[in-house]
Amino acid sequence: MVIELSEKVRVGAEEIELEDVVPELRGSEIKEIARDILTDMGERRLKQWKPRLNIYAHAEDIAEWDNVLMNRYCMVYTTDTTTCNDCMQGPCKGKGNGKGNGKGNGKGKGNTGLCGLRMSDYPAKMSLREACKGLCKQLAVTEELFEFAIRMFSPDREIDMGSSITYPTMNTSMLTGFYIDKMRDAGRALSYAESQLSELLFSAYFGNERREVLEEKALHAGALTLLVMEIAEVLKMCCFDFINAGTHAATEYSEFPAAEIEAGMGAVDTSKPVVLFIGNNFLPAWFAVKYLRDTNQEDKVEICGAGAVGHDLPRFYNRAKVLTSGVKARKAIRAGIADVVVLSGLCHEFDVLEDAKRADTIVITSGYTQERGMRVIDPEKAGELAVRLAIEHKAVRKKRAIGAEELSREAKRCNRCDMCFSVCPERIVISGALAQAANGDLEALAVAYDNCLFCVKCEHVCPEGIRITELMIGAASLTGKLKEDRYLMRAGRGPMTELEWRDLTFGIILGGNGPGMVNIIGCGSAPEHEVADMARYFLERNYLVCVAGCVAAEVAKYMDEDAHKCLFEQYIAAGVLKGLVNFGGCSAISHVPAAIYRGALVGSGYTPKANWTQVVDYLYARLPVVVILWGAETEDMYAVAAGITRAGIPVVVGPSGFRFVRFMLGDKYDREKWWMYDGITGDKKEVEPCPLHMLIPVETKEEAIAMSARLLHRPLALRDPRLASLEAANESHTEFFGEYPDDWHLYVRSEQELHVMRRMELLRKLEREHGWEIEGMRIKRARHRSGELMDMEEYNKRYGIQLGRYSTLIPRLITRKHGDEHE
Repeated sequence: MVIELSEKVRVGAEEIELEDVVPELRGSEIKEIARDILTDMGERRLKQWKPRLNIYAHAEDIAEWDNVLMNRYCMVYTTDTTTCNDCMQGPCKGKGNGKGNGKGNGKGKGNTGLCGLRMSDYPAKMSLREACKGLCKQLAVTEELFEFAIRMFSPDREIDMGSSITYPTMNTSMLTGFYIDKMRDAGRALSYAESQLSELLFSAYFGNERREVLEEKALHAGALTLLVMEIAEVLKMCCFDFINAGTHAATEYSEFPAAEIEAGMGAVDTSKPVVLFIGNNFLPAWFAVKYLRDTNQEDKVEICGAGAVGHDLPRFYNRAKVLTSGVKARKAIRAGIADVVVLSGLCHEFDVLEDAKRADTIVITSGYTQERGMRVIDPEKAGELAVRLAIEHKAVRKKRAIGAEELSREAKRCNRCDMCFSVCPERIVISGALAQAANGDLEALAVAYDNCLFCVKCEHVCPEGIRITELMIGAASLTGKLKEDRYLMRAGRGPMTELEWRDLTFGIILGGNGPGMVNIIGCGSAPEHEVADMARYFLERNYLVCVAGCVAAEVAKYMDEDAHKCLFEQYIAAGVLKGLVNFGGCSAISHVPAAIYRGALVGSGYTPKANWTQVVDYLYARLPVVVILWGAETEDMYAVAAGITRAGIPVVVGPSGFRFVRFMLGDKYDREKWWMYDGITGDKKEVEPCPLHMLIPVETKEEAIAMSARLLHRPLALRDPRLASLEAANESHTEFFGEYPDDWHLYVRSEQELHVMRRMELLRKLEREHGWEIEGMRIKRARHRSGELMDMEEYNKRYGIQLGRYSTLIPRLITRKHGDEHE
């Protein structure tokens, strides 16, 4: 029974002052939300811990958790820019190294600008700007979708994620305190995100806050980006009939959705009229498909997509073809596959009109952010027009394919200056490939096609004006590589359910039957097989692998020659160990943290509404999960990385991740950084250095695999999961680098945590290299990090947390005893 007493809430015998729970009681709506959440928490939990709710959170409302991350991990910047010209008083100059210890001698006093900004903190301001750009781009796309949906449907339209989803929109509820139950709730959440973006932009361009505050806001921008992406997802699933696992029974998940979507440049039947959709807005494609169905022309026209819309298409139309990633959309246009291209907001800008002109392709632009081309703002009209024009243009189009003779003649124009090599981001030796092509050997040029990003920087610097990328496409076509670029994948399925996490909990949390959950997201890269190679490595070793974004199609690009099956055909689609789950396109990245929140709730039963710190504190120390962000280093992905790390989930970024503005790196040698509170006694205990990093760059797939395995260590893992994560780290590191990680011994607390096939070798290493005392096949005494040699009982008392014991990083989450409170 709940009794309301003005600004108080009574739950059972517990009476809670709302002012003590909510940082700022702004209006009756927040009070009502707070009362509902406290009621859901229940009397028992309110007696155990002092609640603190972040309803309609501002950045500082989650500072309690953000400070944990920033105190543990060092913010390392890739820019040494300490000159600020943001206001009329500038420029103000300082000297710094991105670590806050520079000494300035510019216009400001010491290392401080005239506005009061410490110049050594300026890189953090750049970090916030980058995250705000990503949030702004996603917000613009989602706002456009919402405004259209609100006109098409009622504000009271229900948003129902399905009976298989208990906690529906957690990226939203974790920040606002409410689920999206109706269309109008989506509007409330978007209005909140807009207001927060205004605050963040003010700080990013006019603020003079300290580094910690700026980074706190950058993390907040990331969390808001995931909220905005989630709103786009629920609108797609609940208003436009996108595939949604929540509406299907768990018995279907192993083969849901079917591995039937054709992907790759060779998947298109070019004998038919072809419409290619590129961009972030799926609505023109949705109406084009509706028009085809209404006029019974589905068999007569090919509908294809590249980038975000390419991965949205198969979720409502299983005949759609996914050609390539947004990064490589230029490839699809220059190959001349499409008769009509419909453009609706590029995630990677390039001159579509110029490229389309070369291929005699018509370009239609839809929406308010596109100015060039045949502009049709209404997505319904754009979709119908695209189909009709494709049918008409097919009959008269002058498509021209480059022949072997012309290719050889063009290649001979190369003067071997290697200007192309100097600007190529993939370091392709183009002149060598052209030299072979000039002599009639097209193989090297076809291989270059596989590794090319199609940024066309090479063409811009070529003094001879050679159409290099067109020659690559021609070589790929003439050698049959283009035709062979054909794979099968599963359409995005949307959310992961609580039922799947219950099964997964027994596998990775309790049983240790698999190392953990690896999520591969991002825009994809070149060569494309890298993503498939990483996914296959993890799947073969009993991980759960989830994908989202353009990398999903790249995962399909591994073919088992013996079975003649792609990865999506080889592995089940359920969220279980050895499962390969495709969440969907760009906005479906929001399902990654939501899935992990569900894992935390299955184990804890916490309330996932405006309760950020408690939920994230739980999953950070327990759940063996990691994200690999692979591909182009866009502002969107920077914001996504910020949001995921704020959720306590480590991120490995590559292969060009060093272009990110900022990383969050741990120092395993600084013992003062690695501790937790005993959740019962409040004692502060030293723990293993894990997760070692929160955001770390790598350059190769091998580094990504090995680092991801190392980041699965958790201080509160049970014995068998500890064995699984340690073996995963040891196996990957020895396989790729020929030696064990230099810190593997820091994660050993029993000989039972050493894999039986390595136990003897590792015990010997503990004895000879680390000074442990070994007796037979067991550890007699361990060398503490202080240098002391002690028996295992004492070692485990002083180092690490007792298995199964409740612990936390937050003082107020220490269990209250007899009215005592920890702050």
